[in-house]
Amino acid sequence: LTKFKIEGRADVEKLTSVPVVGDIPLTDEKNDKNGSIAVFENKNNLMSETFRNIRTNLQFMLDNDQKVILVTSTVSGEGKSFVSSNLAISLSLLGKKVVIVGLDIRKPGLNKVFQLSNKEKGITQYLSNPETDLMELVQPSDVNKNLFILPGGTVPPNPTELLARNGLDRAIEILKKNFDYVILDTAPIGMVTDTLLIGRIADLSVYVCRADYTHKAEYTLINELSFEKKLPNLCTVINGVDLKKRKYGYYYGYGKYGKHYGYGKRYGYGYGYGQDTKR
Repeated sequence: LTKFKIEGRADVEKLTSVPVVGDIPLTDEKNDKNGSIAVFENKNNLMSETFRNIRTNLQFMLDNDQKVILVTSTVSGEGKSFVSSNLAISLSLLGKKVVIVGLDIRKPGLNKVFQLSNKEKGITQYLSNPETDLMELVQPSDVNKNLFILPGGTVPPNPTELLARNGLDRAIEILKKNFDYVILDTAPIGMVTDTLLIGRIADLSVYVCRADYTHKAEYTLINELSFEKKLPNLCTVINGVDLKKRKYGYYYGYGKYGKHYGYGKRYGYGYGYGQDTKR
């Protein structure tokens, strides 16, 4: 079965010419209690180093005035909220003021990652009523003083319509004036069209796949998105790489590797799209 699934970088490089900006390993490093946050201040561990490398690669791809990074994947369970959240944390550790925005508004995931109590408060309130003060909806995070969260909010009855309105463009302009980086956690693009609508406001797009999980045939959607320029400045990240497989041994020269890492496994599955993605 695994031959139908991506195993790692070699498979990805055969399937697409879109640049690979990082390989995120499975590790047995201790992370936070819900398994979602892996990058911590003053910790020089494998995961922090991995996200530093991804951060550096993305900064090279952005011009100075560009600050909006969209993160998506093909289906649920690949770890896009994990990647977007830890990328946001990594950027905030540079002393940059960062906001992560929950734009997977059918199935908001940031509440769980950052353990937010007020699930009603979020960007859907602004999109439904642009008279709302957007910055009042932005919440500080417990993780770092430079990191802020704008959650999805209440799940609306008309998500596609809300994202198509120019209220989203206005919201991003406001955030760009107030933050150094704006990270957008969006819906899996192989399941709903919402993320295609959001592409118009992004400067760079990170497409997450997951080793031993993402089907090769589904992942090739990335080529259509790239060729037709449906998402701007596209790159890809491979999540959940098992470094114990001999072919990955040369990537990292340190650390001991196990399978206890919460890279999406524990919180990424239950999607509200009326579609079963477990094949």
